[in-house]
Amino acid sequence: MMSTASIITGIIILAVGTYTMRLSGILLNNKAEVSERVKEILSLSAIVILFSVAMTSTFFDGGQLADISKIIGVGVAGVLTWQKKPFIMIVLSAAIVTAGLRWLINLWV
Repeated sequence: MMSTASIITGIIILAVGTYTMRLSGILLNNKAEVSERVKEILSLSAIVILFSVAMTSTFFDGGQLADISKIIGVGVAGVLTWQKKPFIMIVLSAAIVTAGLRWLINLWV
């Protein structure tokens, strides 16, 4: 079972590693030759790892499946991100949708 602290720690470690790789590219400049394909793979691998951690924390809450409100809220954030909306709009929209759905579900139950 993954705790919230371990997920956040993993995200922080991956973020630091990603920016360390980017900084090493700036510092090494033309001292080491890396093909475009390797650069693309390294860039995409960091994105895939961060996306995987985000999806795991979206669909699971501890050892249980997350509630549908959380999943739909993250889906709204994903769609707005894909449409390249401002970050504050993405966060607020996802929070409002999630809170609204939880409120409606609590009224119904």
